[in-house]
Amino acid sequence: MTFALEEDSDSRVSGRDAKALARRMAALKAEAKEKGYFVVPLWEQAFRIGELLLMPAIAFALLTQGGLAAALGAIVLGVHYPRTAYLSHDIAHEQWGPRKEKFAQFMFMLAEITQGFGPTWWVEKHELHHAFPNACKAGQDGVLIPIDGDIDARPFIVWDKALADFNLNWKTETGRAIALMLARIQTFLFFPMLAIARFNWSWQSIDVAFRNGQKLEGVLCVAHWVLGLTLAGFLTPGAAWTGWVWFLVAQLIGGLILACVFVLSHTGMEVYDASDAEGFYDRQARSTRDTPTSAFFDWLAGGLNSQIEHHMFPTMARRNLARMREPTRQAMIECGYSYDSITNREAMQEVLRALKEASEAMVTTASARQALRAPGFMG
Repeated sequence: MTFALEEDSDSRVSGRDAKALARRMAALKAEAKEKGYFVVPLWEQAFRIGELLLMPAIAFALLTQGGLAAALGAIVLGVHYPRTAYLSHDIAHEQWGPRKEKFAQFMFMLAEITQGFGPTWWVEKHELHHAFPNACKAGQDGVLIPIDGDIDARPFIVWDKALADFNLNWKTETGRAIALMLARIQTFLFFPMLAIARFNWSWQSIDVAFRNGQKLEGVLCVAHWVLGLTLAGFLTPGAAWTGWVWFLVAQLIGGLILACVFVLSHTGMEVYDASDAEGFYDRQARSTRDTPTSAFFDWLAGGLNSQIEHHMFPTMARRNLARMREPTRQAMIECGYSYDSITNREAMQEVLRALKEASEAMVTTASARQALRAPGFMG
């Protein structure tokens, strides 16, 4: 898939210099490599593996105590899921070495059984996201079609008003009606949808793994659910169903945390036609934001709230991304780009604003189409 990267008229007006930005990012990358920012030391790898195994053990131990201890255990297990996702993410980005090597493959298997996700589905989708964040291509009818799968969740969510036409393009009236109905109430459904995201991601992992002949990966992802529900039902001091509910609540907590990290980084940022972009770094700068808030939220987000830096330097060790914030900000501003760095609260407000605008655009677009089909319309 290739796109003609022509000069964007908006870039000329705004004074953005994509070539200068690329040179500055290359220089910063070289400096960061000299400082060892791309290396994950062995002590950190050991710590991450210990965290991967210890957090679920603590969570299930707390479950056996019942009451408030069990509730705390659900939170611990819920936090464990995004922490495991960050680890898988690092390995997929080859921060721990080539992902085809035996050690990386072993780590993927550990993550599959403790997380329920597999790399076969995730890696290809995620690499496309990094190459074209928030990017679309124009169809023959001029409608923008998402390249980045992370902004394509139809019919459930319309992520941006620029995608209103795409979300209404269904072969049947029923499909269009469902998409429009969900769009009208998407701001109310948004957080519940984020919470159940883990169930969808895990199902997609399992489905894609088996369809691509990755049977062991699929089995390990299924084992996450079988073992988790079995242990929860057996270890709970109450009836088995209370343990199952506990396990599913932990899934909801984990899904909400991880989904929020994703949406705060890109939703509400520019959605654009990739043919108007000016290269890799231009695409990252236009569509990504940081949300540095506190040391705790840096940890909870796995350092990925330094999302601009992660997109500029995707193979850099996560714990070093925050060190690159200021040099990256200076480079972007000097090259005519806006460095979008706001708090979590402000970012969520931007996300909800974008969803509201997208909902309104869907209603307006649907009304316009209906008017065009009305009897007696003269065009």
